[in-house]
Amino acid sequence: MSMRFLPRLLLTTSSMLGLVALSVALANGRSTKDGAFTAEQAERGKAVYDKSCVNCHQVDFYRERLARWENKTVGELFESIATTMPADNVGGLLTSEYLDVLAYIFSITGSPAGDEELTTDNMDAVVVGPVQ
Repeated sequence: MSMRFLPRLLLTTSSMLGLVALSVALANGRSTKDGAFTAEQAERGKAVYDKSCVNCHQVDFYRERLARWENKTVGELFESIATTMPADNVGGLLTSEYLDVLAYIFSITGSPAGDEELTTDNMDAVVVGPVQ
């Protein structure tokens, strides 16, 4: 295979994986509005947010930004955040800290807490719900 086709192949594969994850999430019918995280997880996320995010992103930032992710999987959002944030230490948080921050972000944008924590095992089965 020629190297000039590799980027196209990677993009196609990535797009297909995203569609599969979205299909699973939509078939599952679960969104962040269905309690996809716990209150304790959101509290831990606030602590990480206060330490690593608040200097660049105020709470209002998330209402606008998260609306762009509506109906995409939480896994896709997680991947985007984990590979670009925090700007001064990209990828510098633990996986659990990224998940906790997402729980906090969902909580401050109108999603209710539930009985199950958001994890890498369930994040692809949940879509981002409408932001309030």
